[in-house]
Amino acid sequence: RPQIPLIRRALEAYRIPILEMARYEADDVLGTLAKKAAAAGYQVVLVSADKDLAQLVGPRVSLMHTGRNKLYTPELVEEDFGVPPERVVDLLALMGDSSDNVPGVPGIGQKGAQQLVREYGSVEELLERSSELQRKSYREGLEEHRDQALLSKELVTIHCDLPIEFDPESLRHDPPDAAALRALFSELEFFSLVEELERDAAGSEALAPGEEVTDPAGWRERTAGIGRRVLVSCLGSAEPLGLAVGDLDAAAGPGAGLYVDFRRDGIRDAVLATLAGWVADPDRELVGHDVKEVLRLALRGGASAPLPVRAGLFDVMLASYLVRPAVQGHGFEEMCLERLARKALTEKDAGWDREGPPPVGDSRLAELAGERVALGARLAEGTARELEEAGGGALARVYGEIEAPLVPVLLAMEERGVGLDCGYLERMSEELAVEIVELERRVYEVAGEQFNVASPQQLGVILFEKLGYPVLKRTRKTKSYATGAEILEELATRGYELPVLLLRYRELTKLKSTYIDALPALVGPDGRLHTRFNQAVAATGRLSSVNPNLQNIPVRTELGQRIRKAFVADPGAVLLAADYSQVELRILAHIAEEPALVEAFRRGEDIHRATAATVLGMAPELVNAEQRRAAKTINFGIMYGMSAYGLAAALGIGRAEAEAFIRAYLDRYEGVERYREETLRQAREQGRVETLYGRVRYLPDIESKNRALRENAERMAINARIQGTAADIMKLAMIRLHRRLAAEHPLASLLLTVHDELVLEVPEGEAEAMARVAKEEMEGVIELTAPLVVDVGWGRTWYDAKAG
Repeated sequence: RPQIPLIRRALEAYRIPILEMARYEADDVLGTLAKKAAAAGYQVVLVSADKDLAQLVGPRVSLMHTGRNKLYTPELVEEDFGVPPERVVDLLALMGDSSDNVPGVPGIGQKGAQQLVREYGSVEELLERSSELQRKSYREGLEEHRDQALLSKELVTIHCDLPIEFDPESLRHDPPDAAALRALFSELEFFSLVEELERDAAGSEALAPGEEVTDPAGWRERTAGIGRRVLVSCLGSAEPLGLAVGDLDAAAGPGAGLYVDFRRDGIRDAVLATLAGWVADPDRELVGHDVKEVLRLALRGGASAPLPVRAGLFDVMLASYLVRPAVQGHGFEEMCLERLARKALTEKDAGWDREGPPPVGDSRLAELAGERVALGARLAEGTARELEEAGGGALARVYGEIEAPLVPVLLAMEERGVGLDCGYLERMSEELAVEIVELERRVYEVAGEQFNVASPQQLGVILFEKLGYPVLKRTRKTKSYATGAEILEELATRGYELPVLLLRYRELTKLKSTYIDALPALVGPDGRLHTRFNQAVAATGRLSSVNPNLQNIPVRTELGQRIRKAFVADPGAVLLAADYSQVELRILAHIAEEPALVEAFRRGEDIHRATAATVLGMAPELVNAEQRRAAKTINFGIMYGMSAYGLAAALGIGRAEAEAFIRAYLDRYEGVERYREETLRQAREQGRVETLYGRVRYLPDIESKNRALRENAERMAINARIQGTAADIMKLAMIRLHRRLAAEHPLASLLLTVHDELVLEVPEGEAEAMARVAKEEMEGVIELTAPLVVDVGWGRTWYDAKAG
């Protein structure tokens, strides 16, 4: 239902005429128009994937069936349907159609319906003569379901007598309203459709190509007088082959910009020396999209590590992310489409192919460089304005104090990488391969046959048809058996053996392929693993990582923990793991001003045991393991808007019991209930919520009439303030710790961040001192009423550090 107004806006913007009539389906409008147009002498083509429209086909009316890619004439209808067009309604009435909720007549399929219609004609005639039918199932079906057969015919019959005037002139398709379409598609983030609009437009504004500098002397001469604000863009995403540069302080704007191709003799060193000088200049501001890659280029050009970044950084990608955190695409081309309504040139447009970039001096490189400068300057101007206006300036502070200073920190971590014991992973892979083979054998033995274990369809048949396990759920679309992890876990708790084997099999095969076998292939020439951290992906403000994604290594399973043994320190060094203890619960206690939670944290109590004791009204020492687990589940669940249904499912208890537990929790912790209510009120009034630092999460669906969308927005509102604040705290801790290490402990370095944990590599003899430094910096980020606590351990491997 919520899509209908958007569809109407799209049709109006395309200037496609709209005809509708209350209480009638679109098929009826189509049928009426088709009959009237044919009577007026027009040749009519109906375009649809609905087979019901075959009943309208006639001498002047044909059907282009988009699903079958056929143009139906009366002859083709009879050939495919087995009956002429005028009898299609009778055929469909007998067969039924579950997709259209047409019941049909039980026991009569397509072939039977074709035979009966050819012999008796209409449904009415067939009902009158049903006693003549020799086949018992047909006869009884018609006699017992007479009203259902007539209802089915009424449902599939298209009414062609609606009081709609046929005016061909009013049905003309005028040229689309490009501005209205662009606004709608940008709002809906349909960037490929925006791109189509640009491609179909009469032409885009021509941008001057970049001016190539071909030798070191020319480069130094052309950049000597460049202003304070410099726009820099790498040419080439995988491995930059050059640089495009614009002067944002030039009187006439950045103009076409300069560009250099590193493949020309001698120029690369000169350019990177200039770039390193700009990076180290406190009077400069480097502007660009994904400036971390520009800094990486300076670092690889010979600048000292860690890179001394004294220049200001304005990254349009990060600015865009802060003002529109829920938008998934902050790439250069996507931003140009969304903000500038401009289809930017891609590397492919500039001649990149599988063999590599175009040759030196190719004019397409000059065109690409010119665009990167001109469009980059416009994006910088627009996003800087948005950043200042959004959130009353709070987002500009988040950018200046958190996101921009974090860029060189992440770069240093990525470039340093972490040691990986590939031999250990190889042995682990061999061990798991043996266990996987044995698991497969046991699965087939219990199932009584071999089948494709990875096929949900085949697995469903084995579990629920052959073995007769209870069917817990079916998939929404195909109504086939659901065989997801939650189904297998529930069956496993009921004592069925096969689900236990399958869960173990899935865990082993996934971890083996995703990490154990994949990680060694990602190791660099230096023998270290260099992940990439993303700042502009998670809407909550959390960092993510790719190649590999370290955030998803399981931390609670024995196998996931064993993978951490592969992450090792260099000889003479140890890995140090510093982990925030229950940081989100501490933030909740602080924001909610909940005295019972705050006091429990201040006393250093087991917070989940203390919660259970408070909610259940008993002494903490009397709380059993099950009660503590329930309290832990609700402590974390409350931050994610967990419902009674969710708590019941998580704990395996009844819904009434879960509701009583939640009610008791909120009655005892009035501050938490007040936090929930105030957060939702703010979200509804302002359409957004903020972290303690001013990071914004917009919630467009908070007043949606769609219950599922509204409730999801409410959960996000309750969680966003907490998780977003935790993300800000972690980022600030990384910035503080990186600066402290650079100034006082140059032999130590940050390596990884995973959830609420930082991993460092430090000289073995300094481990204890570095643990104190990590705790000081991480716990000193912010003063909460429920104070931050950091747990620290160290050892030769990441596993040992966590164990310690």
